[in-house]
Order: sequence, then structure tokens, then C-alpha cells
Amino acid sequence: MFALNTTKRDDPEFVQIVSRILESAARLYSPKQIYVVQIDHWFDHKWKAFSGKVLGAVGVWNDRLTLPPFSPGRVMSQLHYEADASGDGGYTLGPAAPLHINQMSDANIQRFVNRNIKNGILVWYSCDTAAADAASVMLYRVKDERTEEWYASFKKKETWAVNKVEGISRREFSAMLEQSPSPHGI
Repeated sequence: MFALNTTKRDDPEFVQIVSRILESAARLYSPKQIYVVQIDHWFDHKWKAFSGKVLGAVGVWNDRLTLPPFSPGRVMSQLHYEADASGDGGYTLGPAAPLHINQMSDANIQRFVNRNIKNGILVWYSCDTAAADAASVMLYRVKDERTEEWYASFKKKETWAVNKVEGISRREFSAMLEQSPSPHGI
């Protein structure tokens, strides 16, 4: 299982959902690198494939996928995993440069995801879920020059339930959530 950074402000049920998504994505895509970024509070679907703003006002969504321009102040934690050299499907936690840096928003328009990552997944998820009734997860996948991205939001009543998905079908997303834990203990 992937070890995620959590605080008392994080709902353990939602953290478990994120863990299942990570495990499923690792098995499904076999990435060489995995980045996991915890973002302060809920974020909406407009962040999916959002590149930044030009002239401080006009939002830009490039055809070529860039890192979403989250302010570093919203990043609560970043984890980076590398595939084990053994090839047994395991991952090792290791250092990596921060994905989100202080810069003008229009500078982010050229921070293409596949420039430095050739085979990986990047996952962003919301924190402060213990007291919230909304949460979100976003995943970017990079394989050579190809990229894809999806977003999912959740609402909490008694338990967390999928609210909205974009970039992935509900059936595919539900299958990711239902995957059993990895036999390799990812």
C-alpha cells in the first residue's frame, strides 16, 4: 500500500479511497514514477488540464498537458515513488523536486507534463476532508509522448460517494475503486 501523508484534518475513509485509486492505477499502468500531491481543500473540475492564466485574467487550457498551476502554498505534501528495479510491481519512496513552484501563472503554460516524466502518473487529492462534505482526486498519466487526465469529485453524507467524473467513464472509475489490495504490498 502507498503510504500517504495524513493529518487529523483528513477523513480516513477518503484517504483509503485515494489509496485504492493509487494501487489500481499502479497495477493498471505500471508507471516508472508516481507523484502524489495533497492539496489544501477541495478543488473543482476546472483544474483538469488547466495550464494557467495569461495577462492575469484569461484562463488557458493547452492541447499539450501542463502541470496544473496550484500555488505552492496550497500543497500540503508531495510524495514521489519510483518503480523497484526488481520488476515485481513494488515502489520505493524517494526524493523529487517540487512539482509546484512560485512563478507567474503565465509561466506555467510551458511546464509540459511529458517534458521530464516519460512514464508516470501524477495524482492530486484534497485534504481537510474530516470536516468537509466535498473532496476531489485528479490523475494525469504520461506514457512516452501520450498524456491523459481525469478528475473525480466526491460528496459525503453518511459515507463518501462519487459525485462527478470527467475524462474517465463511471464504469472505469468504479472498477478502480473496487480493486482489491495488491499482492505485492504496493
